[in-house]
Amino acid sequence: MRKLNLAAAVRAFLEHTSLTVSEVCSIVGVSRPTADELLATLLSEGFVREVRGRPDGERSAGRPARRFEVVAEDFAVVGVDIGAHKVAVAICDLRGNVVAMRRRSVDSGLGPAGRIGAAARLVKTAVRQSGKSWEQIRSVACGITGVIANGSEVRDLRTVPAGQDLDVYSLPGFDDIDVASEVSERFKRDVLISNDIFLAAAAEQWQGAATQARDLVYMHAGRRLGAAIVINGQIHNGRRGLAASVGAMKILGWADAMAQLDHESRKLAGSTAGESTGQDLRALFEAAANGDRTAVRTVDRVAEALALGASTLVHAVDPDLVVLGGGLSRTGNVLAGPFQRHLAATSLDLPEFRVSLLGDESVALGAARLALDDFKARLLAVQA
Repeated sequence: MRKLNLAAAVRAFLEHTSLTVSEVCSIVGVSRPTADELLATLLSEGFVREVRGRPDGERSAGRPARRFEVVAEDFAVVGVDIGAHKVAVAICDLRGNVVAMRRRSVDSGLGPAGRIGAAARLVKTAVRQSGKSWEQIRSVACGITGVIANGSEVRDLRTVPAGQDLDVYSLPGFDDIDVASEVSERFKRDVLISNDIFLAAAAEQWQGAATQARDLVYMHAGRRLGAAIVINGQIHNGRRGLAASVGAMKILGWADAMAQLDHESRKLAGSTAGESTGQDLRALFEAAANGDRTAVRTVDRVAEALALGASTLVHAVDPDLVVLGGGLSRTGNVLAGPFQRHLAATSLDLPEFRVSLLGDESVALGAARLALDDFKARLLAVQA
């Protein structure tokens, strides 16, 4: 019974900014002496502390009741994004406040060892620069391009049987390794693994453009097209973790549209490199914003392919909201405008549309949310 009461008290403090002893009694359903004992335990473990001063808005002629709050900054989680062109790290405290966000570009041809190593080094740097100690990091989760996760099963997308009319992409060499084991070994601790786009959608519901949406279609426009579906506030994984994988459908024309975008952006920049840089892409979108006809046509082709994938999911789910995210979403209305126009042309009863508030930080934030949920679940678990 004491363990159940303690777990209930922990939950109460996680769900409220601060609590008095009387409020603990009411929420947990225990007597005053029991509440005092629970608080003493949480204080001794460093989980809560007494709040100094009156809460904002509180007025009282007498001495205010003592209030207690979670020591949120002493408990941290790490979210990691391992993508084709970058690795990124988000560190959040127990309240979900972001205390550090770091990113680093990586070569698109980098193999598993180098890519996972770059992410691990960035985590180490981010933890140090955030002022946290490694002992304060209670959970780590990682979103990886081309990985599917269904329960405890983690697989690379290239290991899944795929039809000939699909363009299946994963990170170079990741289909040859046990992803979960390799990442956990390099990070020297167990790491939760999930699909990067699913985590991006979860982040939008947590801290982004979809906080009020129940059902959501999320489109992730980067070098690759990704998508996710949220139903009743939960990511819809599907039978094998492959739900919303419209980005693999060649019929959308995404690969051709992105090849043209890459070609035109390098041409505009006068680049002879094999692949356009982020700066090259930004220059092309700026040209489109200024009315350059070739740039406008190039962006429109990308928007049309993206909208075709979105409308397919919209017809399947009939969501409250469509969110456009990913690195290309940061171009604003240059891409969002034609995307919404093509989506309207191919959808029945177009749902509300919003551009991501998180952009290319969404995957790392979604991974941090996964890590935070994991840590909270362990905090609230009652051992027999």
